[in-house]
Amino acid sequence: MSLLDRVRTTLPTSLSSAEEPRDWRQLSIAAGYGAVGAVMLGLLLIVPVMVAWAADPQSTTSWTDALSFSGDGWALAHRGHVSVSSAGSHTVTFAPLVLTALAVVLARMAAKAMLTHLSGRGASWWEGPAAYVLGYVVTGLFVTGLSLSGPAHPNLLTVLPGAVVVGLVGCGWALLRSDEPVADQAKAFLDGRISLSTRRALRPATEGVVGYLGIGLLIVLILVLTHASAVGDVGGQLHPGLLGGVVLWLGQLAALPNLLLWSAGWTTGAAVHIGAVSVGATSVHGGLLPMIPVLGAVPGAGALPPGTAFAPVLPVLLGGFVGHRSLGNLTTYASLKTKAVTAAQAAGMTAAIVLVLSWLSTAGVSGGSLDYIGPSLMIVPLLVAELLLGALLTTLFLHWKRALRR
Repeated sequence: MSLLDRVRTTLPTSLSSAEEPRDWRQLSIAAGYGAVGAVMLGLLLIVPVMVAWAADPQSTTSWTDALSFSGDGWALAHRGHVSVSSAGSHTVTFAPLVLTALAVVLARMAAKAMLTHLSGRGASWWEGPAAYVLGYVVTGLFVTGLSLSGPAHPNLLTVLPGAVVVGLVGCGWALLRSDEPVADQAKAFLDGRISLSTRRALRPATEGVVGYLGIGLLIVLILVLTHASAVGDVGGQLHPGLLGGVVLWLGQLAALPNLLLWSAGWTTGAAVHIGAVSVGATSVHGGLLPMIPVLGAVPGAGALPPGTAFAPVLPVLLGGFVGHRSLGNLTTYASLKTKAVTAAQAAGMTAAIVLVLSWLSTAGVSGGSLDYIGPSLMIVPLLVAELLLGALLTTLFLHWKRALRR
């Protein structure tokens, strides 16, 4: 009887939790915080735009047109396309990833505050985060739409995917780092649907992405140091002035992650295209480059040094590092299959994250020689194969080495 009584008392409770009416007030608050996350980036962009406009005595742009540039910046940060009219219509696609990362951080801050206003609702835990993302996307499109009256015209449909991704990543980040009841329910939901090997592979994959960016940083530093005079010459020919020079270098710093991804992508053996210029594994096909100082570091046309042919070894070594790190959470007596699956998942997740970031980093200006800037599509099979090769070879070696010690 006690067992029957217990069933009778627990069953209605679970049913009532599932059938609990939707709290529209909480969902409205969540959507409001999503709007705040989107607006914060727009407000931050207004400041440098208006300062630059006010400090330029030769500017012929009205203050309303200058203000619209903040909406254009919001669209570009979310990889939207912005159309400009200059000797014809051109569409600019360029997401400075520092600006995109700032958008994610602001979205996460707003989502973290939002979670404190949500109560646990069992299986309906996702409604609050969904309302937050909806509020972020709608407000972001509104902020972008305000710039349509200016000289540049963002394409709202191209902004939509990026806004959804940034809102989801920011909210997901907040959920993973929060101890609120809704966050606990989200973690429990994921734990029940993600395998243990996948969870073990997440941290090594993150470390692999950091290592990939480190490879890119090393290459960029080498190029800038060995071509410092060319970089200085381009900057000197522009005569940007004090304020213009500050804006120019801040813009290049905002695009630094893009440069790191392009440089690291070159090590896979895939060519990197900068409009008409193509930097291959062993040679550079020359062409005209825009007057941007950092592009003065691009090697001149002709053959590259012989050692560059061994650049694909770096992604293989990175895969080995990811494989080694993925085995750290396994016992010595784990089977080879378990080790190989975990290492392969870590390498695959690293490749997936890097490829998404590489896609975000691509840029271009339609209707000219700079129609595409970024790594070629060959990066997809090459990076996946190299990371998996390094991870699996390391797994086999470590498993064999440990087997000899028994």
